[in-house]
Amino acid sequence: MIDQLRHEIQDRLDALLAEADRLRLALAALGPAETPEPATASRRASTPSRARRNKPARRASARPRTARGATKTAVLSALADGNAMTASQVASATGLPRPSVSTMLSTLVRRGELTKAERGYRKSDGSESAAPAEQPGAAVPVSA
Repeated sequence: MIDQLRHEIQDRLDALLAEADRLRLALAALGPAETPEPATASRRASTPSRARRNKPARRASARPRTARGATKTAVLSALADGNAMTASQVASATGLPRPSVSTMLSTLVRRGELTKAERGYRKSDGSESAAPAEQPGAAVPVSA
């Protein structure tokens, strides 16, 4: 029984390979193709595709890189009015990716160009200490 199945499978495979050879000859007679010839089924099954083998370590971004200093300039411009903004709000206002904005905000706080507000970031007023309303646990004056 198993030998009969093997024989039938081998016959079918031989017929398919012969048909594939006839199709290749017909295709070659038509002339060169505009696109590369696809890999055969047996090769496709045994080896990974070229795209997967040569995949870059990092996914290519659809967005082009920004010019040097452009992220910092855009972030500072978004915060120019003095209102505090979160990283997401700054990213929306500038059109920059949120991770880039978040990194830049942290860098600017570390450099003293921005201060951390109760919610978000704002431009530093130039002094080293933060305003009382920005210090955690500080009393906030209430206007009557």
